[in-house]
Amino acid sequence: MIEARLERELSAVLGSASARLLLDAARRESGDLDTVAAIVGEVSQDLRFNQQVLEAALQNMSQGISVIDREQRLVAWNRRYAQMFGFPSDLLQVGRPIADLTRWALQRMPQRGQDERALDRRLAFMRAGTPHLTERVFPDGSIVEIRGNPMPGGGFVATYTDVTASRQAERELKQANETLEQRVAERTALLETAKREAEHANDAKSRFLTAIGHDLLQPLHAAQLFTDALSQQLPEQRQRDTALQVRGALDSTTDLLTGLLDMSRLEAGGLVPEPRDLPLMEVLEPLASEFRVLARERGLSFAMVPTRAWVHTDPQLLRRILQNFLANAVRYTARGGVLLGVRRRGDRVRVEVWDTGPGIVEAEQQRIFEEFRRGDDVPGQGLGLGLSIADRIAALLDAPLSLRSRVGHGAVFAVDLVRVTPPAAMPSLAGKPGLAGRHVLAVDNDPDALEALRQVLVGWGCSVAIAADGASAGAALRERDADLWLFDYHLDAGDTGVALAGRLRTTHGQRPCLILSADQTDAVRRAVRDADLPLLAKPVRPLALKSVLDRLLAARMSDVGAT
Repeated sequence: MIEARLERELSAVLGSASARLLLDAARRESGDLDTVAAIVGEVSQDLRFNQQVLEAALQNMSQGISVIDREQRLVAWNRRYAQMFGFPSDLLQVGRPIADLTRWALQRMPQRGQDERALDRRLAFMRAGTPHLTERVFPDGSIVEIRGNPMPGGGFVATYTDVTASRQAERELKQANETLEQRVAERTALLETAKREAEHANDAKSRFLTAIGHDLLQPLHAAQLFTDALSQQLPEQRQRDTALQVRGALDSTTDLLTGLLDMSRLEAGGLVPEPRDLPLMEVLEPLASEFRVLARERGLSFAMVPTRAWVHTDPQLLRRILQNFLANAVRYTARGGVLLGVRRRGDRVRVEVWDTGPGIVEAEQQRIFEEFRRGDDVPGQGLGLGLSIADRIAALLDAPLSLRSRVGHGAVFAVDLVRVTPPAAMPSLAGKPGLAGRHVLAVDNDPDALEALRQVLVGWGCSVAIAADGASAGAALRERDADLWLFDYHLDAGDTGVALAGRLRTTHGQRPCLILSADQTDAVRRAVRDADLPLLAKPVRPLALKSVLDRLLAARMSDVGAT
């Protein structure tokens, strides 16, 4: 009974084949499926809830939306689309040719007599994959803007926006041209009201994105850490390969969500750089540790040329740019390898990512930075947003991007940064002490995330004390001091990891402390930066976490040696 329920839950998340492999592995190892069933059930409920939230958001959008496949058949729509056109329920069916729906809608439009020509024009746009923009006057007098765009891999998505109020306002402005001076005060008041409403809507959108982003990324963070801990415990290579497949699926989901959230924040103006002087290796080394393993799994070599250069930039945003470069390099390269290096260019430095992939034809080298652009025959999933996001972030950082490529000879993506003079006393990173044998205090109010973090740290040879709040953290330190602190930013009762670190330092002295957070707003980044603490965004990839912790320990040992 438990096995059947567990297999159904796993199949819904991972697919039936992966579910059976994991069940077989768990049964051979311990036979205790109750605990596994409980964990999977909780994660499955979280994923279903998140899916319901996203579906509800789509159904409650003010715009109508319809999606067709490459065969020009209807595959998806929302409630607003059906309401706008008044489609009969038996006409809206998955697989219905879009020509049937378009013909039915055109026959009800006030502009009769051109139905077939309008139908042929609309269908020609869809067949050619050509974006189009048009307006229609509906029988009730409303004006709807119809915007169509092709989707990667075929198919077409159309949005229907009621612009009646906007067009009415334009007509009124034209009519009021002769009496403009008399209407200035009235129009100014209306504009101020509209501005306040727009700002309010923008703030509401930002709060919504922050909340849903945090709630979606938290369970993914726990799942990624659990998967890494599981792979360390599995004795057989076949079982470890299965765990890696699960991790790959989770990584793909994480990339999709973070890409969408980043694009939304960029559109809303919610990404504000927080530049500072920093050693470039602070960003490069964790990325190299992460992608070295990913490259090895694909049979590729990976090399990084160390640098002593210091730059003035926002480390979190720079990481997002280079992460997209490296992810594309590993994804597109079938043979050979990837190189991460730095060149000095006068008062700037250029970080370059080389690959031995298929290369990019010259005509496509500018277009690949547009939204929803993906290369052909690319394994895995993606929306084609990575390079577009990198380009938008680079503009915020005043860090120009460049691309060199020849077909058959790979590609080089690069970003130019402002170089600064390093401080006189720089901590040496030689002789890193490593994590094995270290005692770590981890604080998080999410039990799943806390347990997943504990298992990963134990797998690296650490002893770990865990706590859900500041009081428990203080009690744990009184019982045994810790070499490292790992604190989630948002704790219960309005407490934060930054505030907790400040209180504990007054009673227990300075300790290396890393802040983790799924809340990627500027307020969180600024609070962590003002406290002079490092920050890692959830979901945390284990290799990136280990690299940062190694650097914190190395810097701590260097400071102790200097005194």
